[in-house]
Amino acid sequence: MKINGKTRLIGLIGNPVEHTLSPIIHNGISERMGNSSVYVPFKVEKDGLADAVAGAYELNILGMNVTVPHKNDVMNSLIEVDEAAKQIGAVNTLVRVERTDVETQENNHLSDKKTYGYKGYNTDMLGLQRQIHEDGILLKGNTVVILGAGGAAKAVVYMCLLEGASKVYILNRTLEKAIAIAEDMSHLQDLAKDTCIVPLPLAEYSAISEKDLIVFQSTSIGLSPNVEDVVLDDAAFYEKVKVGIDLIYNPANTKFMQLVTAHGGVAYNALKMLLYQGVIAYELWHDLKVPSEIVEDIYVDLKRAVYQKDNIVLIGFMGSGKTTIGQELAKRLHMQFLDTDAYIEEKAGKSIPAIFEEDGEEYFRKLETSVLEELRDGLHNTIVSTGGGMPLRKQNANLLKEIGKVFYLTAANQVIFDRVKGGTNRPLLKCENPYEKVCALMKERRPLYENAADYLVDTNCNDIDEVCSEIINKR
Repeated sequence: MKINGKTRLIGLIGNPVEHTLSPIIHNGISERMGNSSVYVPFKVEKDGLADAVAGAYELNILGMNVTVPHKNDVMNSLIEVDEAAKQIGAVNTLVRVERTDVETQENNHLSDKKTYGYKGYNTDMLGLQRQIHEDGILLKGNTVVILGAGGAAKAVVYMCLLEGASKVYILNRTLEKAIAIAEDMSHLQDLAKDTCIVPLPLAEYSAISEKDLIVFQSTSIGLSPNVEDVVLDDAAFYEKVKVGIDLIYNPANTKFMQLVTAHGGVAYNALKMLLYQGVIAYELWHDLKVPSEIVEDIYVDLKRAVYQKDNIVLIGFMGSGKTTIGQELAKRLHMQFLDTDAYIEEKAGKSIPAIFEEDGEEYFRKLETSVLEELRDGLHNTIVSTGGGMPLRKQNANLLKEIGKVFYLTAANQVIFDRVKGGTNRPLLKCENPYEKVCALMKERRPLYENAADYLVDTNCNDIDEVCSEIINKR
């Protein structure tokens, strides 16, 4: 990322902020879009909040995110608050604005007065709304249950009103908090006219008689490392659940989500909500639309940051040494070894040349994707050697990055050819001039390999010890 005199600053204010994943989102977008903006976290004490907001404006900071404990109090330092954020009672995004007010002067002539500062938004709610739309979750006319009655629950209730849910149950151990949210939201007559909001003590969850429930788990119960904790564990409740959305994203599959799926429902975590709230904030700050392909790449970056695996993935052209080096790495690091081509042959019950001949290359590439999806969540402490064409599909390249750190084993065209010539199990080289085919394929594939990799490792030396040592040092 280039920083110069035109670089704009964006960031996060909160306490603590050291754990934030937001720089991954915003700096990742800026790098991919070529925007000159940099995102950094700022630790701000409660007593210094107003000064921090004023100082940010004076320092020409383009926009800020706001996290705990400042989402409510920051509203006192803003010149304007978006209607949704106002009703939710929390702001997580500040957008630099210039507002023009009309005022009457003493001589009864009207003049414009410009007011400068930040406008507050709640992109958390907007991010969750975008997630459920993408996942095909329809709230309109359906019954929703919200577990918890904190700030996140209030945002979910407001979203349910916007989406036209028929009934919303708010379940909480302290009934008074659930009642307070219900009363606040019931005052929104235009939104709430078609939605019945029912506060209930958590102990009375069995009073909910409806089926096909959409349940939002809005508490911090089950958050890593307390992964076995859950708000409710009664099977009778989960048998009524059609969809469960946990606003926790770490672990990826919470105990709540496991109970939902065990009883036939579909479950989601909120990592996409985190992604989308950040994307929406970025779009507000920069007045642009982030392309969907960049959003997908940032999602992969987030998953890698949150669910980082201890695997090593080797990619490269045929003959680059993936299998040989992979097996040696597995010995040295006391890790498992998996060859994706061998794994595919075992699943298909036939060789890869036979798959190419009988089913075609496109079928084989789709088979590679399904295998990666299967392996993504189950592999640990494994060296993965991939087929030469594995990263050619963008979806495959993203899946490989989710599995582990990706190393591209590079080699010159002539070196590659010398290693593979004479082989009988290379379907793509069954042609009149295999060397020209190697050169053509390498020209096409090299940029795809490079884009899919975290690290490049030169294997021209043919020294396994040297190559392994370099990979071990970079891992």
